[in-house]
Amino acid sequence: MSSETFPKVAFIGLGAMGFAMSTHLVRTGFPVTGFDIYGPTLERWQSTCNDIPASRASTAQSPAEAVKDATVVCLMVANHHHVHSALFDDKVGAVHALPKDSTVIIHATIPPTQPANVRERLTKEFNRPDVKLIDAPVSGGVARSINGTLTIMTASDDPANLQQPDAKTVLENVASKGKTLYAIPGSLGGGESAKALNQVMCGIHIAATGEIFGLAAVLGLDTQKLYDTLIEKDSAGKPVLGWSWMFENRGPRVLSATPPMASATAIIDKDVGIIRDEEVRLNVELPLLNRASEVIKEVMKTHASADDSCIAQYYLGFGSKREGLAVERAKNPSVAAEEHDARLQDVAVAHAVIHLTSAFETTIFAKSLDLVQEEQRKQWFSIISGAAGGSTVFSEVIPLSFTDSEGNEAAFKKYAKEKFGNSLSRTAQVIEEAKAQGYHPVLLEAATKNLEKLLN
Repeated sequence: MSSETFPKVAFIGLGAMGFAMSTHLVRTGFPVTGFDIYGPTLERWQSTCNDIPASRASTAQSPAEAVKDATVVCLMVANHHHVHSALFDDKVGAVHALPKDSTVIIHATIPPTQPANVRERLTKEFNRPDVKLIDAPVSGGVARSINGTLTIMTASDDPANLQQPDAKTVLENVASKGKTLYAIPGSLGGGESAKALNQVMCGIHIAATGEIFGLAAVLGLDTQKLYDTLIEKDSAGKPVLGWSWMFENRGPRVLSATPPMASATAIIDKDVGIIRDEEVRLNVELPLLNRASEVIKEVMKTHASADDSCIAQYYLGFGSKREGLAVERAKNPSVAAEEHDARLQDVAVAHAVIHLTSAFETTIFAKSLDLVQEEQRKQWFSIISGAAGGSTVFSEVIPLSFTDSEGNEAAFKKYAKEKFGNSLSRTAQVIEEAKAQGYHPVLLEAATKNLEKLLN
């Protein structure tokens, strides 16, 4: 499909992710009409698009105006309330001007029950059964939005909607030309369920990144060296034990005295809140995820709109003398050189201990979502290992859990014994040393107790 035949796209919601996704479509050659409720954002978007050669971008003053000539409508708004508002508000909602047989793609991360509610309102309340609806949350952050390499999880009430050429070409262009575009079996809500599974890891790992940097700083370690060590690859090109996507992504912002605003605390709070609601609905408990949620909730009280890398400062103490210690310790350790690297390795292993429990809770959540058939397991493993929830531990232990004849828990136990059996006492000492300095690594402590249970 040439740029001259690209479908007309309406893009509603131009926050960090929506801005990056929509401008990537403009750079690719799509005619895009953008809308955001915040005027200055809309002006900045148009200014950015004006600098793109051969841009076919325009702006609208309401969702209805944005969609009037569109074949495909993309929604990247904050939550499900905004989805309903953008589509259904009196007079200005998109539904009042949607062309016949157009496709609406919900990119926002919303509760898995909500896409079906949107479908019902479209059909019954507004008599628009002709409008196709695709549930398509994304993972990968702003950087991958900019270059069109997001992981996207799609589902619909009619599988044919996922093959509809106009919608498919839009989705493929922001998902590595289709290589990271996944069709989730089932109906509407399947994409959101797959995203929620990924977000178990993301929620824990974002909080864990802040915790582990704070821990290293309190112990007097070089926080820059910790970062450099954990993003290294081994001789086979595989990330080292202790690596996670979130650690690599958030690390530079944790280590910056003036980090850019890339992902607000409120976003991960919303996503984790969806999982916690699902815990209630599905009668399942994810203890480490819930501890991470408690940390995020505390940060929300004062830093909801701040970049979530500020979680490290929360652990160290907002407003305290050591609030900026993770930045101060970069290339400036207080530990003696002959002790430093061994102690740093203890912290790296401690980070991996958290990852082990997060991976285990992901398998528990997958079971509650009934995603346990062989093809389903292969699919969500592929999605998460290549998305923002990925970690070295996840990539190693999950395939073992799929094939162990003794079951999931036995596989985790064997892996834990191999990787952490000889280091558990050191991890416990690290926790006690930190607590003696008034620093409480709550996720590490909870994960270590879980590891002790596995090994007993």
